[in-house]
Amino acid sequence: MKSSGDFYVSNFLLMLGRCIKTIWIVTAVLTLSVGVHADSRAGLEVRPVALSDAIKPGDRLGRLRFLGMLQLPNPVVDGMRFSQLSGLAWDDDDGILYAISDKGYLFHLQPVFENGLLTGLKLLKAFHLREPGSGKPLMSTRADSEGMDIVNGRNGRKGDAELLVSFERFPRIMRYRPNGDAFGEYPLPAPLNDARRYHDSNKMLESVCVDSKLGILTTPEVPLNSERQGFTHIFSVDGKSWVYPFPAGNRISALECLGNNRVLALESNFNVFRGRLEVFLKLATLPAGGATESVAVDTAVTLDNSKGHQTDNFEGLARHRGNRFFLVSDDNDLFIQRSLLMYFELLDR
Repeated sequence: MKSSGDFYVSNFLLMLGRCIKTIWIVTAVLTLSVGVHADSRAGLEVRPVALSDAIKPGDRLGRLRFLGMLQLPNPVVDGMRFSQLSGLAWDDDDGILYAISDKGYLFHLQPVFENGLLTGLKLLKAFHLREPGSGKPLMSTRADSEGMDIVNGRNGRKGDAELLVSFERFPRIMRYRPNGDAFGEYPLPAPLNDARRYHDSNKMLESVCVDSKLGILTTPEVPLNSERQGFTHIFSVDGKSWVYPFPAGNRISALECLGNNRVLALESNFNVFRGRLEVFLKLATLPAGGATESVAVDTAVTLDNSKGHQTDNFEGLARHRGNRFFLVSDDNDLFIQRSLLMYFELLDR
């Protein structure tokens, strides 16, 4: 089961035809031969990656100050492969970076910093996300966890964090404890509660974030079938919505609530014919009562592989401290893609 990043796979199928079968075979062989018996609860063997030949840690691009990026390995911990990372959340009280995968796995991570730069990563624990009631691990299409945010992650008390996780295939927003136990679900408002309104089952709720005033926010990866061309909506679970401008071909992979009604959106656009991947970080302020007219959006930075930027299928976004953030890519369990963890600062104009 793939994440919304599967559009990469489908595009490669179109481009490579039968050759993709060879890729899958080689991938399967590598999966069996590399890391299957690994059990890492210490420092991962990461590789530092520059944002480009011209942009090193500490340098600025647009409103982004680059503070390090790591290419991550994919060990298996307690039967769960550390790959297909699609959502992040930072627990400031316990010093844990949570990451979820498209397989319904929850990882506890500890970033390592030197002089304010991201230099390493420890993998502490791994848990299955579980079904409410039965407590059984999420399986098959029920396990396509995509977006994540945290409640009680900065209240000065350890051990009381709650994780909100959004899903595709079966669109929903669930409440989880850090050990993967489910203890609640937020009902979705119309039209998000109708699976027929989505573009398809693999382009549903990739994002979720919590604003102290606006509540829980989410948006489909691509506009619903009923949307006007060039627009989508950001929704709150209590029924408010905001019209958000949305260029054709883009997709929204994450939202991060910044407070004061401000959100940071992670968008991307992949042009299969040109092999061009653009990643955008955009800022918007949402009026308290919702908005029937398009909200103003400011692009803070554009990462573009055609300009030499090291990009991949970035899907997870989490605020660390102040204006510093983590960004992670989903490798789709394909050796031709990478799990990249970037650390950056969002600068004022």
